[in-house]
Amino acid sequence: MHKAERFIIILPIFFTFLIGWFSWSAFKTAPQIAADSLRGTGLSIAAAIEELTNVKPAPDSLEFYSTPDIAYFYIVDRKGLVRFHTNSKFIGTVWSEPDTCICSSSGIYEERKTIATGESIYLLKTRIHPTGSNCLLTLALHTYRSDQIIRKTHTGIVVAALFTLILWLVTFGIMYLLRRDKQRQMEMQQLDEMARLGELGAVIAHEIRNPLAGIKGFVQLIETATDMEQARHYANKVVRQSLRMETLVDELLAFAHEDKLERQPTDLALLVQDCVEMIRMEADSRVKVIHTPHTAIHVMIISDRIIQLLLNLLKNGLQAMPDGGVLHVELQSDKSRAIIRIRDSGIGIPPENIPHIFEPFWTSKARGTGLGLALCRKVGREHGGSLTVESVVGIGTTFTMTLPLTD
Repeated sequence: MHKAERFIIILPIFFTFLIGWFSWSAFKTAPQIAADSLRGTGLSIAAAIEELTNVKPAPDSLEFYSTPDIAYFYIVDRKGLVRFHTNSKFIGTVWSEPDTCICSSSGIYEERKTIATGESIYLLKTRIHPTGSNCLLTLALHTYRSDQIIRKTHTGIVVAALFTLILWLVTFGIMYLLRRDKQRQMEMQQLDEMARLGELGAVIAHEIRNPLAGIKGFVQLIETATDMEQARHYANKVVRQSLRMETLVDELLAFAHEDKLERQPTDLALLVQDCVEMIRMEADSRVKVIHTPHTAIHVMIISDRIIQLLLNLLKNGLQAMPDGGVLHVELQSDKSRAIIRIRDSGIGIPPENIPHIFEPFWTSKARGTGLGLALCRKVGREHGGSLTVESVVGIGTTFTMTLPLTD
């Protein structure tokens, strides 16, 4: 799973846990909130009824007292006589229901019950003291308003669950589109590689056909040679063409080679110095190679591949100065990378050629294979580095190679 896909999947996971926690908390607390709301409403109404009976003790003072929450209520004195009932026919009768034990700490008794109509009500009983007497107030409240809190909570949980489901569907949709886009990119890349492979085969066939034709021609000339000296001359031509084919095959193998060897910690300063010494032996007396030894710089590399890269760049620098010049080799480092600069004072590269010099089989040389710089960039990228070029015609060219330092 790629980084973008991990981020996309983490977001709905976090959202799901967050919504789940809020939903569970709301589900657990909603019944208690509804019960507290009912209790608070009941106690407020009981206080209002007690206040009314204190102001006007006659039962008719409560006749017109009503709120949307009240289903019914009645007051029974200590003798069991109903002093007030919302159903007037019970007033003055003796209440036959057993006395209820009121909690001493809260001073109330409460329960939910279902009445004959099938409605669920909240029943609250508490003591009131109208004009100094001690009476029991029984208050029945409708529960639909308080239960609405629970219903809204459940609705909110369902909506949150739907949003979460939609989020997951969108997430899977995005991941599917990303995977499909990635698959299409891979298919396009494979098509490009197949097209490039066809082009590569045509170039290889052309590059090999030329020396083969030369070998064939010189062998035929050897057959018709009039003396040994002439035959030896043609034989040397055959050897040169064979060496040209061998060089092409070696570079093809190097370019196609996949680095499966383990990288080793290496002193890049010492490796660069060794390459400079090797190129000095090949340099013409008119070319001056300048390099200042550097302190140790440790990198994780495959030494043979980096040596091959450096020698290619150094030889290119020599070939760019047919009339002589100066080849500078610089090595430095910053916090995270080693930097190698190889600068020549040669003929330079025309601006229109710079975008193509790292392409395989592209070359401006009469006898080049066009694989040298392509191989250099490939080796650099395999090591987590980069290879860039700057050039001015008539002034010179600078190749800059970077490699990550050892952690």
